Amino acid sequence: AQNGVAHGGGHLEEDTSFRWQCVEQPIGKLLFRRFLEGRPELAAAGALWAELEAYEQCEEEERAGAAAAIRSRFFTPGGAQHCAFLSAAAVAGPPAGEAPP
Repeated sequence: AQNGVAHGGGHLEEDTSFRWQCVEQPIGKLLFRRFLEGRPELAAAGALWAELEAYEQCEEEERAGAAAAIRSRFFTPGGAQHCAFLSAAAVAGPPAGEAPP
């Protein structure tokens, strides 16, 4: 079941996935963001999430600059809010010939 939709026998099944609870549900998203912001060791993760959402809303001509700013701030050792917990694959630039994320 997804999003608490009843299936089959008429009982309600809850979707307990992170995506549903902390990304798709406005109150869950707000509470999780506040949790990240309230913990110094997780604040950079919350800021990265906010910047990635802002990036998704950028006009196409603004994306290259926004991607470069995100990489230098969060993905580069010594960056203002370096997210050392990210894997090397997560912080790798786009493959040759592709636009940045």
